[in-house]
Amino acid sequence: MISGKSVLAAAMTVVMVMGITSCRQEAETVESVTETAGSTSESSENAIASFTPVEVTEDYDGPILGIENWHQENTPYVLLFINDDTEEVFASCTFKDSVYLADLNNDGEPELICVEKVGKNLSTSTTVYKVYDGVISLAGPAYGSVISGPKYYPEFAKANGLEVNKSNCDNYSDRFDPERNMIIVTDSSTGTEYELKWDDLVFFTRAEYDARIEEIVAAETEPKFDPSVDSEIEYTTAEPSVTDVSDTEKKLVFYRDDTMLEGKLYLPDGEGIFPVIVLSSGLLQPYTDYEAKAKAFAENGYAAVVFNFTTNIDGSAATTGEVMLSQVKDLYSVMDSLHSLPRVDTDEIYLWGHSYGGLVSVYTGYRRQSEVKGLILVEPTIANDDYIIMQDEPLLSVHVFEMLKKTKLNAVIYMGTHDGFGDDPHAFTKAVIALPMSKLVTIDGADHFFEGEYGQKMVEDSCKQIDSWNA
Repeated sequence: MISGKSVLAAAMTVVMVMGITSCRQEAETVESVTETAGSTSESSENAIASFTPVEVTEDYDGPILGIENWHQENTPYVLLFINDDTEEVFASCTFKDSVYLADLNNDGEPELICVEKVGKNLSTSTTVYKVYDGVISLAGPAYGSVISGPKYYPEFAKANGLEVNKSNCDNYSDRFDPERNMIIVTDSSTGTEYELKWDDLVFFTRAEYDARIEEIVAAETEPKFDPSVDSEIEYTTAEPSVTDVSDTEKKLVFYRDDTMLEGKLYLPDGEGIFPVIVLSSGLLQPYTDYEAKAKAFAENGYAAVVFNFTTNIDGSAATTGEVMLSQVKDLYSVMDSLHSLPRVDTDEIYLWGHSYGGLVSVYTGYRRQSEVKGLILVEPTIANDDYIIMQDEPLLSVHVFEMLKKTKLNAVIYMGTHDGFGDDPHAFTKAVIALPMSKLVTIDGADHFFEGEYGQKMVEDSCKQIDSWNA
C-alpha cells in the first residue's frame, strides 16, 4: 500500500492521463501483466451469487476488501477509501458515479466496484478492486492490460469478436448492474448490451499500477526543451458569432482551427465599454457551471466572457500535454476575438481561471503579458507539477516556477478552507512567493468549487483587488 497523499496524487494523475482519454490516440500496450483475473473460482452464466450486491453509501459501515475499520474522504475529483488502522488509501474512485460491493466471481469474497464518469460526454466506466491472499489489486475493463490510453476494451473485444478502435470506441461504456450482479458493456450506436465475463478482467496490484503510471508521467514531464528558446503557438481563428439574448446577455460562438467554442457574454447595465474578465473553467466542466460568477462580475461593472474548452466537451486530448496545448489555443482564440464583442474594452483584459483553468490562465498571461492587466486564480492547479509540457511542442514547455517568477502581472489566488485543494495551502503559498505581484486570499468555508455565497464573496473581493491594482 501507499500513503493517502500518494494515492490522491496518483488518482489525480489518472484523471489527467486516463480519465479524459478518447479514441483519437493509439493505445499504449503494457508488455507484461503480472497478475490475471484467476482467483479461487471461475464465474459461470448459471452461477448463483453468494453475496447480494450492496451500494456503498455514506451510511454503509460494513467491511470492504477485508478491512473492517475504514472511512471515506471526498476531494473535488476523487473519492478515497482509507484504512483507519494504517491511515493508508486502499481504493480510490475518480469522478464517482456509484460504488458497490458485489461478488462477481462467486467465490464468497465481495469485490469493490467503482462506477466512474470518464471520457467523451462523461460516459461511465468501472474499476474493480479485489483482495487475494491479503493483497488488493484492481482492474479496469475499458483499459484491460493498457494502463493508459483510449477505452478500447481489449480483452472484452477479443472475447466477443469485436473490433473496438479509435473510430468507434466512444460508442462503448460499461457499468455495474446490481440486479444482474455483473458489469454490462453497452454499444450506444446499436443499443447492444454485452455481459462482461470475469475472465475479461486483468488485475494489477496497486504498486504495479502506480509504478506504471509514474513511468508514463515521468516520460511526459521530463524536460525535453531548451528553456532559452521560445516558439509561437500555431492556430487559426475567425470572427466570432454574436447573438443577442438581451441587452446584457449575448450568446457566443468562437472559432479555433476546425472547432467551435460556445459561450456567453454578460454585460453591465448602461452604455459605454467595460473592462472584460475572461473566465476559464476547470477540467471537464462546461461554461454553464460558471455563468453565476460571470453574471456577478457583470453586476459589479465588468464584462464577463465564459466559454467551453474543446477538451472539456469532446474529451479529444489524451495526455496532460495535449490538454494544456489545446486549452491554451482555445483561450488565445477567445482573447483574439474580444475586439469583435460589443461594449468590451480590449485595453483592459483580466484572466480568471478555476482549477486547471487557472493553470491555463497563468500560462497564457505569462506569454501574453502585454495584453493582460491581471490574473484571478481560484484554487488553481498551479503547483502540481514542476513543468508544463506541451505535447509535440516542446519549445512551448516551461518550468512552472520559473514561469511564475517571470510573470509581471498583478495576481490574486483564492483558496477555500473546506474540502478543497486549500487543505494543503503550501502549494499556493509557494506560488504566491514566486509570483512577484500577487497575494493569497483565503475564504472561510469555501470548497474547491466556490459555489453559491462563496463564489459571490470571491467575485466581490476580486473587484476590490482590481480596484487596488488600478489605484
